[in-house]
Amino acid sequence: MKSISITLSLLLFVTITSAQETGYTTKESSKFAFEMYKKLAAQDSENMFFSPFSLSIAMGMTYSGANAETEKQIADVFGFPANKKGFHKSLGKVQNDLVNRGSKGVEIAIANQLWVDKQFKFKCSYLRQVKRAYGTPIERMPFRVEPENCRLEINKWVEGKTKNRIVDLLPKGSITDLTALVLTNAIYFKGQWDNKFLEESTRDGEFTTLDGEGVRARMMSIRDKFNVYEGDDLKMIELPYAGKQYSMLVVLPNEDISIKNFEQNVSLENIDNYIDLLSKREVYLTLPKFKFESEYELKPILSNLGMPIAFSNAADFTRMSKKPELKIDEVYHKAFVEVSEEGTEAAAATAVVIVRKSVGVTLEFNVNRPFMFLIRDNVSGTIVFMGRVTNPSL
Repeated sequence: MKSISITLSLLLFVTITSAQETGYTTKESSKFAFEMYKKLAAQDSENMFFSPFSLSIAMGMTYSGANAETEKQIADVFGFPANKKGFHKSLGKVQNDLVNRGSKGVEIAIANQLWVDKQFKFKCSYLRQVKRAYGTPIERMPFRVEPENCRLEINKWVEGKTKNRIVDLLPKGSITDLTALVLTNAIYFKGQWDNKFLEESTRDGEFTTLDGEGVRARMMSIRDKFNVYEGDDLKMIELPYAGKQYSMLVVLPNEDISIKNFEQNVSLENIDNYIDLLSKREVYLTLPKFKFESEYELKPILSNLGMPIAFSNAADFTRMSKKPELKIDEVYHKAFVEVSEEGTEAAAATAVVIVRKSVGVTLEFNVNRPFMFLIRDNVSGTIVFMGRVTNPSL
């Protein structure tokens, strides 16, 4: 793994407050974050970064249109409660609270958009609920006649909402004439450290990779008081941003514990316990500067987590449309992070692409028993030949 330590920056976006009237709590949303982290971490040993909150908002808007077993599977994976107006209003409020909770030195912006096929009829009740609950504008798109131009327009919107940090979210070919709906969420975050690192204190240092190889890295350093935990298995430090309403938690497994083994066993309960044990101490901290981007196509992972029906022809999105013609084609997610002496800049975007199911269901026509056949003139209708086959091997 090329990344520094296991920086659980994902917690930056999982600050969801309790919504008792809907049963959607911080615990349930954070459990999804850890499940997704483990699935993504198991794929390879590269740097990794994502926004579970962006995924939750995009899938919350999708969930609003789901029904039957499709609805149940999405709820199970994301920890969503009953698919009712109160839940969506509550999740939309969480989004607004995050934005309004910004303080001096912290900038956070969240935007949603529904891109709707001009020729497909969606239920007004669905569009109205998503617009009201999530503050989501609706844009009618000519997907059937200009799919590539539509893709470029959606990507341009994402770029604008993330200050050009997320580029080409939707890859070429991801929008076709079968596309009926694209649900997008974009998040941008920029926070200054409460205790900034001095640039003159940054030095070249050695960082040991997952393979045990030593590589050179620009290491920032600071001596100050931080909330820390030191145990038999790991060290944890809390790095607050200006205003102390947001923090980054850096979790560093001890030298005799592989990050891969640690990831397999870590849980929300573990992290919560360590957070409770944080105490303020004088610390000399060295932390590498880093900057990278991650991108994912999440259909296999979300299916594996427990919602395969939403991606199949058995999908039921009849809360969106009267006809059971829709399914999720893919969920695209892209995230960017940069950590420097000044602070952290992060951005993420999610696009749920919903398509019309393939036109018609393939009919199996197996001529494996006696049959009649005719040869006719199609202009006059005259039957020129007629026969029957009872044994084609004779």
